[in-house]
Amino acid sequence: MDIKNLIGLETICLDLKAQTKNGVLIELVDMLESAGKLNSKSQFLADIWKREAIGNTGFDDGIAIPHAKSSAVVKPTVAVGISRKGIDYGAEDDELSDVFFMLASPNGDDHHHIEVLAQISTKIIEDGFVEKLKLAESKEDALEMLTDVQPGPETFQSNLTEFTSEPLGPWAQRFGRIKEHLLYGTSHMIPFIVAGGVLLSLSVMFSGHGGVPQDGVLADIAQMGIAGLTLFTVVLGGYIAFSIADKPGLAPGMIGSWIAVTHYNTGFLGAIVVGFFAGFIVWLLKKIQLPDNMSSLGSIFIYPLVGSFVTCGVVMWVIGEPIASAMTGMNDLLTGMAGSGRALLGMVLGAMTAFDMGGPINKVATLFAQTQINTQPWLMGGVGIAICTPPLGMALATFLAPGKFKRDEREAGKAAGIMGMIGISEGAIPFASGDPVRVLPAIVAGGVVGNVVGFMFHVINHAPWGGWIVLPVVEGKIGYIIGTIAGSVTTALIVIALKKTVTENDYYHGHSQVCTSVQGEGEADVLAVTSCPSGVAHTFLAAKSLEKAAGTLGIKIKVETQGANGVINRITEKDIEKAKFAILAHDVAIKDPERFKNMKVLDVRTRDAMLNASALLRAKKYK
Repeated sequence: MDIKNLIGLETICLDLKAQTKNGVLIELVDMLESAGKLNSKSQFLADIWKREAIGNTGFDDGIAIPHAKSSAVVKPTVAVGISRKGIDYGAEDDELSDVFFMLASPNGDDHHHIEVLAQISTKIIEDGFVEKLKLAESKEDALEMLTDVQPGPETFQSNLTEFTSEPLGPWAQRFGRIKEHLLYGTSHMIPFIVAGGVLLSLSVMFSGHGGVPQDGVLADIAQMGIAGLTLFTVVLGGYIAFSIADKPGLAPGMIGSWIAVTHYNTGFLGAIVVGFFAGFIVWLLKKIQLPDNMSSLGSIFIYPLVGSFVTCGVVMWVIGEPIASAMTGMNDLLTGMAGSGRALLGMVLGAMTAFDMGGPINKVATLFAQTQINTQPWLMGGVGIAICTPPLGMALATFLAPGKFKRDEREAGKAAGIMGMIGISEGAIPFASGDPVRVLPAIVAGGVVGNVVGFMFHVINHAPWGGWIVLPVVEGKIGYIIGTIAGSVTTALIVIALKKTVTENDYYHGHSQVCTSVQGEGEADVLAVTSCPSGVAHTFLAAKSLEKAAGTLGIKIKVETQGANGVINRITEKDIEKAKFAILAHDVAIKDPERFKNMKVLDVRTRDAMLNASALLRAKKYK
């Protein structure tokens, strides 16, 4: 947030009358109230003192920066005051404080403090700035000095007109945070349902009959699979809570989800609800100021204990039965659609699965089918086909009509074919990003056809995945193969019919160099972190898109990926000191974001990086 929008003449005082710390805080808060920035003076003053109890905000050179996030703040703002005599503010160097910046931020505005502090700090460290501010003859002069700052992160982002024109509203921001928490939970859940589903399916397949083996090694393998399919809901709820409240939320989320699933049969829906509830409860508990002698016990004892008790109590006595009833009703509805309703359901799930190729809409459809794998495996029979038809269809199109595709698209077609076979929808993204008007209708149509064919052939897929890699655990293999071919051919024929023949030129010869990420420390001009729910496709596609665009623009970029294999090419403090700014392209909460708090940051989705990498990198000219 630009400091120019936070300081006005009405929140500047060049001659404070207060003579004590309490007095100066009251005087600054009075300014904010008079300017209409607060809805409760007493509440905000109380919140300011809560922050002071954590640690004195007086610093060297007579500067103090009292601040608080509070429900009493109507609009984020900064009050500036100068004391001509100086005030004993309790600074560590015992020096009197005479320049005050009071920051007022609304609750939930997590970035306001960091952004404004960074901009104020930029001015404070300038030689002679503080002395010039003390000598200001008018509020207008002081305002001009204070607002003559370099653009902060949001100003920087607003210059990116080709990428985004309007900042997200408060409801969009809240929805984005909710989605991030959900996807953080699902990203940790997926390995459990994949491992559990495949192990259980293999045991059933090798047993030679339709039931779960009851003895021998196959029974042991079946138990391994059942364990994975039992634990995934606990992991889902636990890591949603972890995303909201950090480690103290993990135990309440997991324990509450376990109670909901095992005692009330709420399934994945209950785990999601409990995960959000547990995270919110612990987040509220962490707002309570503990005595100094108990603060160290908060994260490891008090918050997990109280959070688990409250969460489990609500599950047992309030929400357990209603959620269980909702899950039972949903399963009954799906069972009832096994006849005439399958075609309609197949069309909806097929379109959603194919539409954004691993994005949020795809995740809704696939998560719906994956979490029903042990009760409604026929859902994955169709969805598994729809997962692979977009990349397979585009690969087939490049083979059947190479003249309709550019050279790099034909190369991408080879990779898309492999990705489709192993169930990674994202293989079609390079085509959709280059020509969405023609490609998206084609892949949606292919997904619908493939999914419906799978449902009509009564295909059962015991693995929560797609592509032909799961054929060993599919019942109705012929139908699965026919559905895949039908969907892929549909996509290929439609996209061939819609696309025009392209003319090759020398452009590709001039841009054939291999572009990679910087591996060493302190060498990159731009830093980037990419992370997606699965930690596989979007993570690395976003990384490669940024690397390719940086190579074309002659920019040195270091990309850190946070995915299924952990953190790769980790960004260090030395990198941060050297780089000009950072791009955080993520669909889930990334690890250690505080590393970048003192530099310009562009916060986007992985899809934005995949589709607009050059625009992101051109947003800042290096001068």
